[in-house]
Amino acid sequence: MHPLLFAIAADPGYFRGLMATLNSIYAYHAAEIPVFIYQRKMTGEHLEKLHAHPLRPQVWHINDLPTPPIGMWESKQQIFAHCVGRARVVMLLDADLVLTSEMSDVFQLATAGKIVGGTDGGGPNCGVEYAAYDPKLVGSKHPYINTGAVCLDVQRHWDLVGLWAFTANYGAYGPTRGWPLGLPGHGDQGLFHGIAAHLGKTAHYHIMPERLWADCTTHSKVEVRGEDERGRLEVWNLNAGARQRLVHSPPKKWWADDAEPSYARYGDKLRCFLHFDAWTAM
Repeated sequence: MHPLLFAIAADPGYFRGLMATLNSIYAYHAAEIPVFIYQRKMTGEHLEKLHAHPLRPQVWHINDLPTPPIGMWESKQQIFAHCVGRARVVMLLDADLVLTSEMSDVFQLATAGKIVGGTDGGGPNCGVEYAAYDPKLVGSKHPYINTGAVCLDVQRHWDLVGLWAFTANYGAYGPTRGWPLGLPGHGDQGLFHGIAAHLGKTAHYHIMPERLWADCTTHSKVEVRGEDERGRLEVWNLNAGARQRLVHSPPKKWWADDAEPSYARYGDKLRCFLHFDAWTAM
């Protein structure tokens, strides 16, 4: 069983992003921490490139997950549970982000029992629809984590990861509206929020500043201030005046043909992605 692990879900539409994510992991951690990839519809060429990457990731098909998922969000909900017995502390990453710092401190916090992630705006107030999780949640408000990058001990928090997996096809965001449970929330992240609140897991949260983490609602400007011999970037958030931990793609994915105009407001954010994109020949 791996003591630490990175895990990523992706389909062919995210393949270029996935390779950049892998390259960023390799830059900051070399091959010290194993990587699991959960894929669907990848071609033989895709899989060949993944297996040739210096990280040597272990590639799973989404059909290996506990419950046959409807889509990739539903797949992502089951990854932590699939890792139980295979890894202890897992950092789940989206395939449209790159690391811009080491994650050693994040793994240490998770090893100590924390659920580590960044905020994503203020999060929702729990309306009457949240009675589907627990009537006691109605009218309450809880810390809200962006599941694009979240790290936890899957054994210590087996109840959270187990329920997140079980409810994968019961989210109101899905094509069946999650019948018969219809659990509310924005995608896999919304269900993580509702389940964590129901279980009282938010008391274990270690919240990273949104600007320095996923930065989905604060729209910060970043600046590359250096690059070392291993290709690791030193990136600073100019709004927060601090080191940027990772860079997450806004709604317009960085690999889109028309992405550049959308990134002008973010300083060197696109440069960070393209830097690690250039390593795909490794």
